[in-house]
Amino acid sequence: MADSEYHISAWWVLPISAIAWWACGFLPWLLQALYEVTGLADGSTAGVAGFSPLPFTTDDAVVGLVVMALVGGLLAGVAAGLPASAGAGAGAAIAGTLIAMAAAGGTSWWLAMRESVPGDAGPLAMLVVTGAAGLVGLGAGLLTALGPAALRGLALALPVVLLDGWFWGFVPGQPVSPTGTWWIFAVALGVAFGLAVDSRPIELLGWLPAAGVVWVLQAAGPALLAVQENIWPGSAPTEDPLSAVGIVWDEIASAAIVSEGHQLGAWVVALLLGAAIAALRLSREAPDEGELSEAWA
Repeated sequence: MADSEYHISAWWVLPISAIAWWACGFLPWLLQALYEVTGLADGSTAGVAGFSPLPFTTDDAVVGLVVMALVGGLLAGVAAGLPASAGAGAGAAIAGTLIAMAAAGGTSWWLAMRESVPGDAGPLAMLVVTGAAGLVGLGAGLLTALGPAALRGLALALPVVLLDGWFWGFVPGQPVSPTGTWWIFAVALGVAFGLAVDSRPIELLGWLPAAGVVWVLQAAGPALLAVQENIWPGSAPTEDPLSAVGIVWDEIASAAIVSEGHQLGAWVVALLLGAAIAALRLSREAPDEGELSEAWA
């Protein structure tokens, strides 16, 4: 019963998840718009009259939308762990995220279509990309908040790999695009693995499959860039969206069997940092268990 005071009502998760998906996930886009207003960066949203909640008209729209929608979905899903009831928290997080998607996506689509040629499928395709990435991130967030410890590292693998692109989006004039900033990746990976351990050291074994998944998914950034570079009027991804899946698959499959681009120094830092965080969490729980044992003795 003592833990109940640390939980909030599931109703609060509804606005929290909605705000987390858009205001937090698309924070780089919001900052770039602020930079343009203040003169810190050149304007790049000339395609739409006024501010668009989603970056439909930027040159890096595909990669930026995927990264920000996925990170936002992760944050929204993690909010499901705030209430005492896991089911109510998950339902509120899903509802809040879908509401935010509908509001931001609908407004952006309407603004983009006002400036586009009638019948242009570009805004609709961007909505599909945003929705798919947001749902993947939401699933990862729900699994991180409510799933077993052994699966949390796996759930965090893709968001961690794309996280450096999200951070680079804070720099004025810098697009939201993964750049292989391995030290940021190492810090994020170490924190993710350290937090994946609850109370048993055996849970450290959950790092092994997660590390393998991250090794492969390091090609996610280049794969998204490859898709973006192959999109133009009449291109294969434009005519057949499923062909983009083939491009992503080819990029990721090749990365799974070669060591080029995988920097081992970042892995060492990640594992040491993760072990330190896990040890700190386990050491804090040990005194509590000792006090309980003495009380019952």
